[in-house]
Amino acid sequence: MLHIILKMKDKSTGRLFPVCLILCFFCSFTSCRTIKPERPPESYLPADFHPPFSNINIPIEIDIKKLEHLVNRQLVGFLYADTSFDNNNNDNLMVRAWKKNDITLVMDGNQLSYSVPVIVWIKKRFVLESFGFSVSDVKEVNAEILLKFKTRISLNNDWTISTLTTSDGYEWLSAPVLRLGPVSVPLPVISDLLLSSNQKTINAEIDKAIVSSFDLKKVVQKTWIDIQTPIKIGEDYPIWARITPAEVRTVPLQSSAGVLHLSIGIKALCELFYGSEPAFTVQESLPDLKITSRLENDFHVSIMLDLPFRHLNELARQQLVGYEIAQGKYKVTVMDVFLYGNADKLQVALNLSGSLNGTIYLSGKPSYDKETSSLRINDLNFDIHTRNLLLKSASWIFHHNLLQTIGSKLEYPVGEELKSARTQLQTFLESNSKMESFRISGNIKNLDLDDIRITRESVKAVFSFAGSLNVSLEPE
Repeated sequence: MLHIILKMKDKSTGRLFPVCLILCFFCSFTSCRTIKPERPPESYLPADFHPPFSNINIPIEIDIKKLEHLVNRQLVGFLYADTSFDNNNNDNLMVRAWKKNDITLVMDGNQLSYSVPVIVWIKKRFVLESFGFSVSDVKEVNAEILLKFKTRISLNNDWTISTLTTSDGYEWLSAPVLRLGPVSVPLPVISDLLLSSNQKTINAEIDKAIVSSFDLKKVVQKTWIDIQTPIKIGEDYPIWARITPAEVRTVPLQSSAGVLHLSIGIKALCELFYGSEPAFTVQESLPDLKITSRLENDFHVSIMLDLPFRHLNELARQQLVGYEIAQGKYKVTVMDVFLYGNADKLQVALNLSGSLNGTIYLSGKPSYDKETSSLRINDLNFDIHTRNLLLKSASWIFHHNLLQTIGSKLEYPVGEELKSARTQLQTFLESNSKMESFRISGNIKNLDLDDIRITRESVKAVFSFAGSLNVSLEPE
């Protein structure tokens, strides 16, 4: 610049030289500073999000009376029949036993107690031998007995049901007593015979009734598949919920007030999506059932807000281009602004013109401000290379609250999107919405930021609504 002015002096009047020299000196040493700090590198971390898992509880109830009805329907006819005196080591007994009335079931915890009222017909052959002669006589009698059993029910990891049945004694309602002349002959051995001979038979029928009324795998299998289809929960602005189940848990069976209770817990990822139906893959096979002592009921549904850099830069330019920074005799104007990623930080490139020319770089981590429901850049500060150059050539800029001003202007409101998602989700849950084979209900309590990742195309913020979610099965 100085060289050009000296050449101009040779072609014009000498009176211009002092003025041009003074202007050149003023511009060179008082106002027009140009800096070129090293540009921070552009880099991006893998966008692997890990939203928190939800625990969806599915309560299953079985009326003991229905189970009792099935048992009685299956356990009919003769329970025991011995039609030969020569059986059981020639015991000289013939016995027939059949169910008199319905079996009654009582559930306590995971233990099923039941009594079987039985009518017994007994025919006894008496043989008397004396002095080489034998005399025989046959007597018969009817009696009633109550056979008592206990069955412990447990679930297995392969979705099968195990039972362990033990005898719980008996009670004679009318004891069998035969008379042989003036002598009464009691037959207590009959009770042990009936218990031992019927335990396997009755246990098998109880197992059949439990399995036929309690096909747990079939019930959960259908729900497991149906729940993986995305659910549309909003109409005005379509919002979709996608549930991806990972495992199934349960606790030991319990009962109260004549009802058998079973709680199934599905551990799953729950996500919300704006716009069109999200892609999904149905995993049809059920995993092994995990038996645990308790089930959690914490529900988290995640929603990802995607802020493209194209949109971020457009908003940044609306807020900052033309903004003036003045400090005493110094003044600069923001000519352009550009944001990009550097690992987990956002870089803000400000192109300045005026007392300071060039591009300066600021950086900070994106965060969520609950008070303003906005994404902003937290701990915004000068990049180290920019800071070192400014300290040497434009330290006056540190006296201006530039960082606070830039930070306040780089806020991106997301409250409307979150409010809309929460409202529609809460309405959906409160309506006890019916799906294919189940109903969904629950409530939403808190909103939290789970993660923010900076990708090459956008800033992705993952939020989660916390609350509770229940799934009730629809009867077929």
